[in-house]
Amino acid sequence: MALQEITFTSANNRDTIQAWVYEPVVPARAVVQVVHGLGEHSRRYLHLVSTLLDAGFVVVADDHAGHGRTAMESGVWADAGEDAARVVVADTLTLQDEARARLGDRASGLPWVVYGHSWGSMIARGLLPRAASGAGAPVAGLVLGGIAAQMHGIEQVVDRAALAELSAGDHAADPAPMELVGQLFDGFLERYEPGAGPTAWVALDADVVADHARDPFNNFGAPLSARFLQGFVDLYDRVNGDDWYAGVPAALPVLVLAGDQDPVTNYGEGAYHVANRLVASGHPDVRTRVFTGVRHEVHNEPTTRAEVEREIVDFVDRVVARTSTRPGGTSA
Repeated sequence: MALQEITFTSANNRDTIQAWVYEPVVPARAVVQVVHGLGEHSRRYLHLVSTLLDAGFVVVADDHAGHGRTAMESGVWADAGEDAARVVVADTLTLQDEARARLGDRASGLPWVVYGHSWGSMIARGLLPRAASGAGAPVAGLVLGGIAAQMHGIEQVVDRAALAELSAGDHAADPAPMELVGQLFDGFLERYEPGAGPTAWVALDADVVADHARDPFNNFGAPLSARFLQGFVDLYDRVNGDDWYAGVPAALPVLVLAGDQDPVTNYGEGAYHVANRLVASGHPDVRTRVFTGVRHEVHNEPTTRAEVEREIVDFVDRVVARTSTRPGGTSA
């Protein structure tokens, strides 16, 4: 494996984004961009990264503004600056350009697949209109894990008027009131055992939950700024709205992965909802897997990790085969 570190200035003009390009020892067949979720960082995907490298894929990943090593460097956690919805999508597109420049001829003609988990699934969906307009890399395949859809707190509980007032005020960069943050995660523990810890929704496996909690690059408990919370809601609304489905290229292959005990995806129903809406809006190439008995991080759960990785590798293999059959071998 060859590893390159990339840094670039965030669209918020404050942070220096920390990113990495992992290259397989064999000639690469595709590029997979991993887009991590809320309150975590990209090295939590190293098991998946290793599997993708073994399959002959380049992997590109970063730690978003307010997260992971990027936040370690800036000292600012859980805040992405003004208009966070725009910033995180713009930074993800910039990484594509930076990675392609670093890879040079080694990336020429390779299909680019984006895998986004949780908040990352929102960022990944947010890329598509920009990619279609020529920004970043042409997206040849989209994988959405732990997909944020039909979230009860955002759709039915969050006091949007109060949040909008706070995020537009002089203290927008200050921590949002815990009441508002709690509304975002409303009902996350309702279906679990009595006494379940506050992050029990992350995984069924207790060791995965414990690892998530003790990882200093996670810092999931860092207070979300009001403007970050507003940006999270804004991006959620955008990628779950009617216009998003209309903007997805009709021929784009999509893979949706979730657990049926995951409140982020409405216990699996959100995954089916997104897949069904894609098909109904003229996107026939959609595959959905909802895994029984597991929670949010299906890619980390010991009982589903291997199968999830197999789904992703098979999906990218199919994108590679599909791309190679087109004139010139270029992606959509």
